[in-house]
Amino acid sequence: MNDAHYEAIADVKGTYADMQPAYHASLMAPADDMWASFADAASSYALLANGETVGFCAVNDERELMAFHLLPRFENFGAGLLEFLRKQYALAAAVASTVDPGFLALCLEAGAGVETKALMYRHVLPPEGDAISGLRLASMSDHEAVVAFDEAAIGAPRSFLEPYLAERIENRELLLHEDQSRLIAIGECRNDHRSPGHAHLGIVVGTEHRGKGLGRRLLHALVLESRSRGLQPLCSTEPENHAAQAAIHAAGFRSQHRVFRIALPPRASDS
Repeated sequence: MNDAHYEAIADVKGTYADMQPAYHASLMAPADDMWASFADAASSYALLANGETVGFCAVNDERELMAFHLLPRFENFGAGLLEFLRKQYALAAAVASTVDPGFLALCLEAGAGVETKALMYRHVLPPEGDAISGLRLASMSDHEAVVAFDEAAIGAPRSFLEPYLAERIENRELLLHEDQSRLIAIGECRNDHRSPGHAHLGIVVGTEHRGKGLGRRLLHALVLESRSRGLQPLCSTEPENHAAQAAIHAAGFRSQHRVFRIALPPRASDS
């Protein structure tokens, strides 16, 4: 509705959190947990149309719209609210996924340029070959070792790794693969609190052990671990990471969904 009055109000009443269960239940498949966590960390706003709360959004420091959801009876305000937000926050882009086709369609209509940010996988076939045996759950006594391992293997900063890995250990979601007490690979089996009944798998293999099929065998073991916990395994990776894609494919995963970054350039009418 072109004559509607739109507002985005800093989310002091917790609209974003309150609407999360219904929002995730509305998706076609579980959201990618990494990108969902980025949305959770962004600034959230309650969306109003003609003075009534109709949904929520989240905008990060890079002026990217990380989340956008309207209650079903207010979905007719979608295009107008997206245009309002684009102008209000000088949005550079939106991050939308195929699991949320309504938001994705609005972004594609308003945007000009699409970049694939993640391939999302679900487990559908028996893995090839055998699984790694002898994985053990990490304990807090392993914390410094796993932080140092990930820091060396993937280059992530300690400021992120220390709290992140501590939480994985506390939740019994971090598993270690060792050779004669030497850590050579780490697996994650993260319980999806947004879409209960699913687990997001992740692996880090030491640089000197890559290219030997270890990733596929570790993913196979994590599939077995997640199923032993009554969880459906999911995973994702960047489109440029072809080695990870080969391991994921060999472990029985197939990709159906994507996460996209859609540019929202300024319009001539904005000036």
